[in-house]
This record gives sequence, C-alpha cells and structure tokens, in this order.
Amino acid sequence: MSETAYRRTKTVIILLFFAFCLFTCVYLRIQDAPDEDMRYMIPKYIYTHHALPTGTEPELRHSIWGFSYALYPYLSSIISAFFMQLASFVTTNPTVLLLAARFTSVLAGTAFVFIVFKIGELLFKKKESVLLFAVLCSFLPQFLFICSYQNNDSLALFSIALIFYFWLRGHKDGWKISSCIGLGIGCGICALSYYNAYGYILCSIPVFLVSMGILKKRKKEILKKFVLILGIAFLVGGWFFIRNAVIHDGDILGRETIAEQGELYAEDEYKPSQHETPAKLGLSFTETFFHFDFGSGSKEPYSNWIQNTICSFIGVFSFLTLFMDLPVYLIYIVFFFLGFLLFCILGIRKKWWHDKWQRTIMITGFFCILIPLGMSLYNSYYSDFQAQGRYLLPALIPLMMMITSGYDTALDTAAKTSEKTGRNTICLPVIVLILIYMVLFLISYFGYLAPGCLTIFIGS
Repeated sequence: MSETAYRRTKTVIILLFFAFCLFTCVYLRIQDAPDEDMRYMIPKYIYTHHALPTGTEPELRHSIWGFSYALYPYLSSIISAFFMQLASFVTTNPTVLLLAARFTSVLAGTAFVFIVFKIGELLFKKKESVLLFAVLCSFLPQFLFICSYQNNDSLALFSIALIFYFWLRGHKDGWKISSCIGLGIGCGICALSYYNAYGYILCSIPVFLVSMGILKKRKKEILKKFVLILGIAFLVGGWFFIRNAVIHDGDILGRETIAEQGELYAEDEYKPSQHETPAKLGLSFTETFFHFDFGSGSKEPYSNWIQNTICSFIGVFSFLTLFMDLPVYLIYIVFFFLGFLLFCILGIRKKWWHDKWQRTIMITGFFCILIPLGMSLYNSYYSDFQAQGRYLLPALIPLMMMITSGYDTALDTAAKTSEKTGRNTICLPVIVLILIYMVLFLISYFGYLAPGCLTIFIGS
C-alpha cells in the first residue's frame, strides 16, 4: 500500500469513527446509557455551582446506592462541565447540555483512534497491518458504545493509548524529555480516569527501567528521567487524591467514605452490610465463575459470568440487556481466537521473542490483559458481582496487538512460502479481514445498537 493511500484510508477511518460516535451521542436515550444518570450529576453540579464536589453532597447521592461517583476521580466530568459551560453561551436547553457533556467521551474515543494509529505505526512494518490493528481497536461495538455517553471509561482508554504510545516512542527516541513528559501526562490522566486502567501505571515502571537497561543508559540519567515522569504524573493526577485525603480524613481513594455513605443512605438491601456477594454466601471460585445456567427464564444470580463478560466485551447495549444474536458473537469470537492462536503459534516465535524490547512489550501486554481480568474477578467475588466486559476494555490495545500480529505473521509466512513471494501478496487478505470486521460492526450497530437504543430509530 502506498503512503498516500494509507494516509487517506487512515483519515477516513478516524472521521468515520467520529461520525458514528457523534451520531450515537446525539440520538442515544439516557435510559439506555449505563449509569449515565448517576455520572451526569457530577458535571451538572460543577456547571451549576462552579465548584468541585466533595462527593458527600446530598444532591449527588444516588437514591438507591446512597453514595456519589464524585468520591472517585472525575476528570472526565470536569471536562464535560467545561463543554457544558461553552454550550450555555448559546443555549441552556437540557438536551444540549447533556450532549455537551457527552462530547468528552466522543473526543476521547476519537483521540484514542488517532493514537492507536501512531501505536500501530511503531509496532508493525506493513501499513496494511497498521490499518487492521486500528480498525480492530476502534470498531469493537462495545468500545464505540462507551464513547457515546458520559462515563469515565472512554477517558481511561484514551490515557491507556497515550501510555502505550509513549512506551514505544520513548524506547525509539532514547527517552527524550518530550517522551518522558508524555508518559507522565498519560499516567496522570489515567490516575484520574478509572481504577481498572491503573495496571498501565504500574507496568510503566518496569517498561521504562527495562527499556533504559536495553538502551544501556547511565544510572544517573535513569534516575533523573524516572523522577521527571513521576513528577509530571503527580502534578497531573496527584491533586485529587491529596484533596480526598484532606476532605475525607485520609481516605485517598474514597472507598471507605463510599462504604460509609452507602451504609447511611442506601436502600436497605443495597447497604454494604446487607449486599450479598459470592464470598459472603460461601461460594467457591468455581461455583461463582464456572456456573452456567442456560435454562429458559432462569433467575440464577451467579451464573454465566464467562459468557456474559465475553459478550459484553464485544457488545451488549443498553443496561446490559440488549444482546446480539449468538451467531454474531460466535463470528467475533472465532475471528479473535484465530488471530490470537496464530500469534501464540507463529507470532511469538517469529516476531516477538528474539528481540529484547519486542519481548518486553509482548510480556507487558499479557500482564495488561491479566490485570483488569484479575481485578474484575476479584471485585465480582468480594464486592459486587458484575459480569461486564467493559471492565476488561483496558486489555483492548494489547489484545488487538496480538491478534493483528497473529494474522500478520501467518500471512507473511504464507507469502514467503509461496511462489509469488512479495510485499503485495498480503495486501488483499488483510483488506478482506478489515472488510469482514467492518461488516460485523455494521451488523452490530444497525442490527442491534441503533434500533434498540437510538431515538431516531425507535421514535421516542
């Protein structure tokens, strides 16, 4: 693929994603946007009072759960309040203000797509593989869905992309000051987004140190740049946790205050002391996560965790109630599993294991998949049983990196063993893969998401 064709295709993909997100943002019913009513309270409070909430304000408490999301980091809400303020100069119509708040997620998602292209260009040599990687990340139905309404997930994924990009760029340019600052900013934004993305902050430490070791940098330079990254991250993200500690008697993360608020103000069955969890019920790990009940109309509370998590990672809409048909999920699963299997069989051995830096990124990628998975399992068992694939979306970039590498390596191997060996031999198969994936996305969007959640289709 020529450079010109690649640049044009890249622009089309970014604009197409933005258009789908903006369209969904405008027509998505708030009752079909998970937790948006509770999330939207925060930017509305900031917009109305021109002040940051402490998290204990009565008007921010959820009537059922008894606590406010303002006890967790809410950078996305601050940005949303800014857009609401801008919109208010034109109109204070409630619908317009809601759309202004949602625009944060649209921009974060679009910025994610742009950075994903930059990551792909540093990971893959062939432009076709960069396009495949970017499309796999961008047009996962669940990802586009969360980029269309007010939440913290979209900003978290943007920060993850920023961190991943500066890992690669930092190693390539020998960790220039700009790369160190970029990584620090990414980690700071990540800290203010969503806790299930924090694994990338943790993994940034070994990635940086291993990279500096491979580059044979002096200890003094390593220390200076490590302190610089840490300092920038603290300046961007540390203020919220210091503020929490001061306001809530040392409760940096706000979790203790949330438990106290829930105990005081939640409805009886939702108070932390009364809320049942698999751990409280004495269920084993196997009984909790490997319990399948496919009976018609079954009301089993702790079943099908694996099935529902996989499905909602791909795409389950509204309040985890609007599932697609099973054949659609199966095609997605086969598509992803085949690419991942090819990566494990061919990609690791041929393209990732022999180079120290490539090996570091691959191993880190596995950890970045396992960390959100482990956190989701832990929270479902001990805190609140939630079979939600969106909690695993922080694994999106490394997972799609591996799947893309699997297809890339397999097609490259096939080309080299063919009599017609050449660069162009893998172009057509990769384009076919991209088209198949985009057809799947269009089926998911216009067959399920749009008619089930968008007012323009359901007329209400």
